[in-house]
Amino acid sequence: MIFILKYIINMELIDTPNPNAKKILIDQSLSNEDSKDGVLEKKLNSLEGISSVFFGPGFLTILKDEDIKWESIIEDITNIFDKL
Repeated sequence: MIFILKYIINMELIDTPNPNAKKILIDQSLSNEDSKDGVLEKKLNSLEGISSVFFGPGFLTILKDEDIKWESIIEDITNIFDKL
């Protein structure tokens, strides 16, 4: 018998002093495969309007281009986390 477990990652988007950056708190550690140099970083950086992604323990920070509104990319960001 095979069991498939899907982990649900709870995340919270937080405003930063920089209006082009959002800090995302996550409730679990990401594996190296999912995080830096992995799937998550590639998927986030592939979104139009994302200029960089920085990973830290329990969080990541996303920097967007100035001409992009957060409302236009938040759903795409959350969809990426939903598919991890």
